[in-house]
Amino acid sequence: MIKVGLSGNRYSGKDRIAKLFEQIGIPVFHADIVLKFILNYNYEVQGLIADKIGRSYFTDGILNIDKVKSGGVFDKVVDVASSDLLKAFEKFMSKNTESIYCVFHSSILFERGWDKTMDYNVNVFSPTNDRMERCKFLTGKTVSSIYNLSQTEIDDLEKNRKSDFVVHNYNEENPALGDILSQVSNIDQKVIDDYLELERKMGRQLTPDGKGIILSHY
Repeated sequence: MIKVGLSGNRYSGKDRIAKLFEQIGIPVFHADIVLKFILNYNYEVQGLIADKIGRSYFTDGILNIDKVKSGGVFDKVVDVASSDLLKAFEKFMSKNTESIYCVFHSSILFERGWDKTMDYNVNVFSPTNDRMERCKFLTGKTVSSIYNLSQTEIDDLEKNRKSDFVVHNYNEENPALGDILSQVSNIDQKVIDDYLELERKMGRQLTPDGKGIILSHY
C-alpha cells in the first residue's frame, strides 16, 4: 500500500484537509490522536518514559503533555512511543487493503523524520499571519505565545520544499490554485495515476472480473 504523509504547521488547516481525504474515501490514520492515546493509556510505555525522564512530568500518574512540551523533553517521550505508533499504523494499513493508498496525518511528520518513510508527502501551507489570526480567534492566545510555539516547528517553506505536494489553504478564490477540495482531488488523481502506471509497467491491468486493480473510491 502507498503511504502518503500529511502535515502542516500549527493552524495551517491540516485537520480540514485530512477530513477531505476521508470524504473522498481515503483511509486516514490520525497519528496525533493515536500517539496521545498511547502516552495516556499504554502503561508499559509510560513506565519506559518515567525511567527516561523521571516522574516529575506525571500528574496523578498520567503523563502531563503540557509539562513535557514546556520542559523540552517531548522528543525523548516520542522516541519511546514511536515504535508503538508505527506498529499501530501498520495494523491500520492491514485493515484497509481495499484502498490503493492511505494517509498518515501527523503534526510532527517532518520534525520526527517520518516523511522519509512515506512514498509521498503533502504539506498544508498557510501564511504565518493567517495562521496566527486563526490561532488568536480559536484560542485567545497572545501573539508572543503563538510565536514561541512556532519555534518548535520546521519552517513552513522548508516543509513545502520537502513535500511532493503542497495544499495552499488560503485565498480559495485564486483560480491558479483552485479550492482546497480541487487540490486534494488533484493529489488523489496523481497518486492513483502513478500507481496505475507502475502496475502497467509490471504487466498488471484492470480486469472486468474484478481480479485486477480496484479503485474503491471511484
